[in-house]
Amino acid sequence: MAKPAQRQPQLFLEICQVLLANKLTFLLLVSVFVSALIVVQITHSTRQQLILQDKLLQQRDELDLEWRYLLVEEEFYSQHARIEEIAKTQLKMLRPTSKEEQVIELP
Repeated sequence: MAKPAQRQPQLFLEICQVLLANKLTFLLLVSVFVSALIVVQITHSTRQQLILQDKLLQQRDELDLEWRYLLVEEEFYSQHARIEEIAKTQLKMLRPTSKEEQVIELP
């Protein structure tokens, strides 16, 4: 006995036909999908910008710390007593006596 031919429902085609028949529903469906894709894109972009901001803030903090160390180092190297000690020990310089001093008057 032969089986009766059964019609396979083509669900996708039937959904498309219903959506095209009611254009407002189709338009709303497309709008929902487009807005969902836009939300995903904006969220991704926002996260990338936040990651970049965190990296830049960390770099700013590192540069600020380095700047502070350089200020301390500059303070150390510019101390008068240290400069005088280097002049005496390494350069063999002596402070002039009052007899060796000469006063120069500008016209």
